[in-house]
Amino acid sequence: MMRALMLVPLLGLAACTDYGSGPVRPDPGPSQWGTLSGQATYRERIALPRTAQMIVEIRDVSRADSRAPLIASTTVQAQGRQVPLAFSLRYNVRKLEPRGRYAVSARIADGGRLLWTTDTNYAFRPGQDHMTLNLVSAQASRPGSARPGNDRPGRPAPDRPSRPGRR
Repeated sequence: MMRALMLVPLLGLAACTDYGSGPVRPDPGPSQWGTLSGQATYRERIALPRTAQMIVEIRDVSRADSRAPLIASTTVQAQGRQVPLAFSLRYNVRKLEPRGRYAVSARIADGGRLLWTTDTNYAFRPGQDHMTLNLVSAQASRPGSARPGNDRPGRPAPDRPSRPGRR
């Protein structure tokens, strides 16, 4: 009998519970995730290898005296597609400081060999949702890639060193 009396208050609490409305969830507030979508392209009419992949990154460039920490990154497989290549980069907005400076970069590589890269600072503002990135050839932008003597259009590079006194 004593046990039955102890169950009466519990049954009363169960009767007051609303089972039909589903679980109560707190207000999520502002979304923790943002998405930057866009495309990367280059001007030259050179086909990408089928196995090429594009890497797009957001980095914190607030401090000039240290390596820029990575905020977010995504990899897009070319799979035979050509530029412009579309990307969608999801990032955690809680990693962004209100007074911070952020930049987006992209590069296209094939088998570990860099083919195309951004050479311009593409500033990113938190909340920005679209961006177009222009890439340049990594072969032309690499120091030492030009042949000596070929610095003027129309002038061929020398095949062998010239001898003094000979023209």
